[in-house]
Amino acid sequence: MSAIGLIRFDVEDYLTMASHDALQEILKAMHAIGIAGSYGIVGKKANALLKGGYREVLEALVREPALGFHSWSHSEHPTIAEQLESLSYEDAVQAFVEREAQGVEMVAAAIKMPTYFTQPGANWVPAAVEALPKLGIDIFFSDAWNSYIVPLAEPHWLGKVLHLSPPVMTPKPFLLKFPENWSLALDKLDEAAKEYHNNQVFMVMAHPTELVTTKFWDAVNFAHGATTDHLRPAPLRSRSEQAYTMEAFRQYLVAAKSHPDIEWVDVNDLKCRIKPLGPVTVDPLRWSNVALPFQELGPVVQDDISLSAAQQVYLLAAMIAKPSIPKAVTVPVIMPPLKWEPLEDQSANSVSVSPHIVRTAARWILQYIDRQGRLPALVPWGSNESGMPIEVFAEYASDLVQKPDALTVMPRTLSLQFLQYVQDPEHLHWDWPIFPDHFQPFDLWRQTRALVWSFSWAMWK
Repeated sequence: MSAIGLIRFDVEDYLTMASHDALQEILKAMHAIGIAGSYGIVGKKANALLKGGYREVLEALVREPALGFHSWSHSEHPTIAEQLESLSYEDAVQAFVEREAQGVEMVAAAIKMPTYFTQPGANWVPAAVEALPKLGIDIFFSDAWNSYIVPLAEPHWLGKVLHLSPPVMTPKPFLLKFPENWSLALDKLDEAAKEYHNNQVFMVMAHPTELVTTKFWDAVNFAHGATTDHLRPAPLRSRSEQAYTMEAFRQYLVAAKSHPDIEWVDVNDLKCRIKPLGPVTVDPLRWSNVALPFQELGPVVQDDISLSAAQQVYLLAAMIAKPSIPKAVTVPVIMPPLKWEPLEDQSANSVSVSPHIVRTAARWILQYIDRQGRLPALVPWGSNESGMPIEVFAEYASDLVQKPDALTVMPRTLSLQFLQYVQDPEHLHWDWPIFPDHFQPFDLWRQTRALVWSFSWAMWK
């Protein structure tokens, strides 16, 4: 089967009037060529189009199936990451909702309700995963360049949000250097077609403003944490160069559309091909025989069922909470712990305990998840007043599942396999030119490591 290509336009420049015209030309070209696109709109951009009387552009966006939200103000300081990096996860979720609601309302009022979110630049924040559904959005359309999640050609779930972190198959920068990099751009499409197949996803990412400017609008005003007293539009290409670049981009789109090994879809169409997220019913005995010998915590797929690491813990708890293992367990969607970090040294917890302690903890976990909808970071554990880390419980529970009649239980080492889906800090785009110098939000990275307890693979229909 072909690779699936997504073309995403980040529509953000609300200061440069020529970028409004560039968006209009792109919409016309995409429609004439018949190629699907996804359009993420900054709230202030939608407002600028409305106030500027760009009725034709707004009406064209209304007709687009995949309209996204690209933040309220994009690069104005403090950016999303700058505001949220010092907050607790709970406070960050609330702060995200409060600051971004006005942007969603702007886009909805000027055009229509957006269906997906794309973070501005490198402002990928884990709190968005729980905040977006509160804003009526359930798709987080990121990209490998800016996501805290590793590049993945397969769609996946974080919490209750469909998350995409596909590889970007365009030169960097793309349209700012177009059409000088024309050949490289086409080579990237060929590379994508060879590397990705069987419903694997890659993306083309572009900004309409690049077609008409020589420098990004936000670099002019907000670079390195600065804000100018008077916001300025970006410097422009000459009119003849603008026309030449737009025509070259049309030809690129024609070549992309005609590529025999790429199917182009928008992000809404992609989601329609994926099974909805919801509780799943699992045969625990079959699961334990197939999954547990791998000695790792999710995400895992078995019998066309996908479970996150958090759901695996729930399943383990359900299997040992009662004397006999149930024939079927309905596993809910589970949000991540509010605050969690992996243990550096687990040797202090490698002692034998009675099965009663583990079963008591299991019953508590099931009650906690059913009540709170999320995984606890710590669980009550015998006389241990501080509680036991949830991953250590899973290790003891795994041993008890394997030896249900044992008089004592020891922890079986379980690899926290889900952590491999978080990028290492040195690979993160913290050098985004808009961020203040030396901005390194490690707390956001730590919160992401807790978030991926809820990472599960999306399943195709």
